[in-house]
Amino acid sequence: MIKIAVDLTGADRPQEELVSGAVRAASENPELFLYLCGSRSALEGAIDASAPMERIELVDCTQVITNNDDPTEAFKTKKDSALVRGMSLCKSDPEIGGFVSCGPTGAIFVSALMLLGRVVPVSPMLLVELERTDGTPVCIVDCGANVDCRAEKLVDFARMGTAYMKAVGVSEPRVGLLSNGAEDKKGSAVVKQANELLHKSGLRFIGNTEANRVLEGEADVIACEGFAGNILLKSIEGSAKAALSELRRLTEGRLSPESEAGKAVAELYAKYDFNTRGGAFLLGTKLPIVKGHGAATSETVYNIVCAAYRLAANGLTEKIKAEFGKQPRQ
Repeated sequence: MIKIAVDLTGADRPQEELVSGAVRAASENPELFLYLCGSRSALEGAIDASAPMERIELVDCTQVITNNDDPTEAFKTKKDSALVRGMSLCKSDPEIGGFVSCGPTGAIFVSALMLLGRVVPVSPMLLVELERTDGTPVCIVDCGANVDCRAEKLVDFARMGTAYMKAVGVSEPRVGLLSNGAEDKKGSAVVKQANELLHKSGLRFIGNTEANRVLEGEADVIACEGFAGNILLKSIEGSAKAALSELRRLTEGRLSPESEAGKAVAELYAKYDFNTRGGAFLLGTKLPIVKGHGAATSETVYNIVCAAYRLAANGLTEKIKAEFGKQPRQ
């Protein structure tokens, strides 16, 4: 049995709506046990009678941390929030394999460092997994937790991304370094130095990767500092959203949803609807943490709970330890 703690507060939508996604994940995965953190009265009224309550425990919380709260102050003063209570459970129960939240990123970051600590002596980092045009996964790390990095940190990001990709089933992940040209000599001074270090790192480094090759290139891991990674991610999301909106406008009323073309359009829209599908992974703490978007839906919660379950089942934490133990840090 794998246990996951889920904070259902702090998102734009109410916890009564989001809880159905978590319950669905438990229903479909018989080895998954969930601690659902939020208002007991609100959650009890929203959970369907068919839910597997033998594998669900409600954790009643009276406080909520929002984006308006200072992360450090909120951690100190809102101990009965779903975020802090859920993270505290992760610290006290060794059987818990991951934490899920759609709450504020800063508060998640502070709580994780204070309560869980680091799994290896590196800065925690944000990773996002995307789907390439051929259906295979690619991850971008770091996506915003660390900016103005030294070259050595980019090697840390590459190692963390390599461990993550192994946990999702890629046996020998290929690492690309985000740059403004494919040649080793391209990039800022930090990127050039990181390129040299990655060649000596023992990782499967294939060289620099340009932004337009992220979803079509050969790299499974895109290593970059958080400033560039965040811009890359949001550029991809924004471009996909604009293209899909135009596609929807052009096909509205012209395609039957039951037709082959209509089904293809729906499949394409679902593939690149990042708000519905996705979350970011805070890696580097002693448990994997999946951070859902603030605009998360019940479908988002379903997906990110399943992602946390998958990473715990595949031993991500042990893979991180093993990856950082292979080679001395640069």
